[in-house]
Amino acid sequence: MQMPRVMRRINRGFTNRLMRPLAGRLPPLALAHHVGRKSGRRYQTPVLAFPTDEGFVTPLPYGTDTDWCRNWVEAGEGVVEARGRRTPVVHPRIVSANEALPLLPAILRPGLRLLGLPGFLVVERRVVARAQTQRRRRPSRRRG
Repeated sequence: MQMPRVMRRINRGFTNRLMRPLAGRLPPLALAHHVGRKSGRRYQTPVLAFPTDEGFVTPLPYGTDTDWCRNWVEAGEGVVEARGRRTPVVHPRIVSANEALPLLPAILRPGLRLLGLPGFLVVERRVVARAQTQRRRRPSRRRG
């Protein structure tokens, strides 16, 4: 079941401001960092983000057309801030409960299935290649 549009407005204007300090620190709350499609402004939206082996799964109770979700899908990337760490993510895709629920802990599946959410957002962690820097080795000083 999708939440009514009026709840989006209430959360955007009031609840999100209260949740922002906790999100990103208190699991499963996280911050979705994204850039506006039209404005180019940077935003932080509190979301539920459940870690998986490859990335994160986020339930979409307000529908698949929320601004932060659309921004990630259009950009093809974003950042999840969870447990005090920022994780770049890529390949966002909207999936059904049948595809998303097996990725989540078994204890959560029945409740999320009963909610009948309109979709879930699945993202993968970006693999960051670290530059191989070569350090000059100092000649060892042997005493003797």
